[in-house]
Amino acid sequence: MTAAERAAVLAGTLNSGYEEFDGFILAERARAQAEANAARNTEIPGDSGGTSSGAGAGGGDIIVAARQAGGMPGPQGAAGAGGGSTNAEEQTFPPPEDIPSGRDDDIVARQLREAAMREPDPELREKLWDEYRRYTGIGG
Repeated sequence: MTAAERAAVLAGTLNSGYEEFDGFILAERARAQAEANAARNTEIPGDSGGTSSGAGAGGGDIIVAARQAGGMPGPQGAAGAGGGSTNAEEQTFPPPEDIPSGRDDDIVARQLREAAMREPDPELREKLWDEYRRYTGIGG
C-alpha cells in the first residue's frame, strides 16, 4: 500500500469519526433544546424573563404556565403538593409591583409565589405575598 493510499484510508477513518461525533453533538443539541422548550413551558407565571431585576414597571409579559394533570413523571406525581388537579386551567393573578421576577427563587419561594398567584381570596393572597417577602428578604 502506498503512502497516498494509507493517507486516503486514514482520512476516510477520520471523516467517519467526525460524522459520528457530529451525530453525538446534534443529538445532544436536540436534547438540550427539548429541555429548554419544556422549561419554557413550565416557567413561573409572572416571570417576564427579560431582566433579572424586578424594575420592569408593568411593561413585561406575564407568562402563565398551564400544567396538565399528571404532568409530573413517575408515580410520585399523584402525591404532589397540588392535590387533586383537574384538566381545567387555574386562574392566576399577577404579582404585586414590588415582587421581582422570581427567576432566582428556590423551591420554597417558588411554591409560595405559585400559591399566591393562584389564590382567589385577596386577603389570603396578600398573606401569601407577605410570607414570600419575608422568606426572600424583600422589604423591611
